[in-house]
Amino acid sequence: MGKLKILAAVAAAACPILAGSSTDAGDFLRSAAVFSAGAFPDTAAAPTSDGAIQDTAEAAYTAETSLALPPDEWQETESAFVYPDETAQTAPPASSASFPAESLSPPESGLPQSGRVISRNITELYEDLSCYNTHSGEILREHYGPSQGTDHLTLSSGAQVRNCTELPADELLKAAEELPAFRVNLGTDEPQVLIIHTHTTEDYEPTARSFYDVQFPPRTRDSTQNVVAVGEALAQELAARGVSVLHDATLHDYPAYTGAYDRSEATIRAALEEYPGIRVVIDLHRDAMERGDGTRLAPVTDIGGKNAAQFMIIAGCDNGLFNMPDYMENFKFACLIQNTAQELFPELARPVLFDYRNYNQHLTTGSLLIEVGSHANSLDEAKYTGTLLGEILAAALVQLEQ
Repeated sequence: MGKLKILAAVAAAACPILAGSSTDAGDFLRSAAVFSAGAFPDTAAAPTSDGAIQDTAEAAYTAETSLALPPDEWQETESAFVYPDETAQTAPPASSASFPAESLSPPESGLPQSGRVISRNITELYEDLSCYNTHSGEILREHYGPSQGTDHLTLSSGAQVRNCTELPADELLKAAEELPAFRVNLGTDEPQVLIIHTHTTEDYEPTARSFYDVQFPPRTRDSTQNVVAVGEALAQELAARGVSVLHDATLHDYPAYTGAYDRSEATIRAALEEYPGIRVVIDLHRDAMERGDGTRLAPVTDIGGKNAAQFMIIAGCDNGLFNMPDYMENFKFACLIQNTAQELFPELARPVLFDYRNYNQHLTTGSLLIEVGSHANSLDEAKYTGTLLGEILAAALVQLEQ
């Protein structure tokens, strides 16, 4: 445990301020997906690609025993949201569902006509979130552009990577120009992409508004209003562009938050065994960004006359603790997506965060964590980005077709 604490301190010292184009150094950013469970269990603050300090929600769940709360309640603490104990109750019944996704542009003629989406374990539970209209604090919509920081690497496309490792810049820039070793088959119904959500219940603001209600629940099992809806938009757009997808919305963070990454690892392993053709695993999250004065930040950019939530890719690096010897293949894949995003929708992607983290990225050489927007973005902004991300990912995978 002591070594892990020391490692976290070193990582924080290496990247004390992870600035985007925004902002003052007093911005405090809270994320629901920063350190994988067990990797840095005692870390209270961690770097992010866009701000000074990021308090990790995961870090607040170091104890295996959570507060016992009623099944549909969350208690907000200073740094995180407390869930019922894991043994309090079983997860709710789940079934398949689908969500419409809009496309900015039609699929390219060179792609197969359509792929297949297998959506499963999607929770059918309606929760009315429209009644939370008290003005508790401000929401500020900001665009995060290129940074001039010395730890930001600018790729050939103009896209950026935030390097929080000891690896030299020239080595990473060279790798960023190389394709990852794995290949995909776009002409099959066999899923090539797996989309999962370690923090399945992360939700968004119901509308794009300038204020937030502190009583608004930060998480919901309603899959039409949480990050699952974004994952389904991504899945449907990939399929429309010829990429078959398995979207597994298993609840990994309810009824207990602690151990979510262990549970999502089991989901990923089972999916890889069932569908050995899967080459890409996307763990889709949403961020949480907040200043010290309580102002919440919604990263956005204009795409086609509409606000889209900016996304951020996190690629893990192994310093010998994560059993992830092929991490550079994941990094290459992250850069392929980042470059493709820059070409198709400049300014939609925040810099890739490359850091000493795992997030189950040891399981395949095409594994990445992607955060779409923050808790201050609206659901529509996030779903729109899910669709755009589908277009980006499909175009990137064409370059990996076998």
